[in-house]
Amino acid sequence: MVWIMAAHRPRRMSMPAPDLSMGGWTGVGYDDIAVGQQFPPQPLPVTADDVARFYRCLGEIRAVPETGTRVPSFLLNELRAMKNQMRFPPGVLHAQEEIEMCSAARLGEPLTTTITIANKYIRNDKRFIVIDQHVRCATDQRSIMKIRHVLYWPC
Repeated sequence: MVWIMAAHRPRRMSMPAPDLSMGGWTGVGYDDIAVGQQFPPQPLPVTADDVARFYRCLGEIRAVPETGTRVPSFLLNELRAMKNQMRFPPGVLHAQEEIEMCSAARLGEPLTTTITIANKYIRNDKRFIVIDQHVRCATDQRSIMKIRHVLYWPC
């Protein structure tokens, strides 16, 4: 229920029913998400141009990095792998994140990321899903970074 003021008297208004179709959206709804579901590893390409562009965004002009240069961890923390696996509904919000950095990624190393649905829950009538993302070096399976994303899932 929503209360509005009309001529200094409160008046009760009914809230409209939520648009469960989300304007014709046909992606993955909260009820379709299975805790424990793991998606196959996907490549996580990072190029020298990506690293140079990252530093330009910080206002730093550097030479194009060479193979073996440390990759900024910020470039490894992304949701593209998850979005390749399922279509997000409009209105998904990134609510929380935890990052564990295990070892450095080096330019030229083949990287993969694995996505797992770690949990889902409802709090204060809001739906959330918890996604664990694990970035590894594809050559030696060395753990590079682990990220836990908590996303508000609107439908």
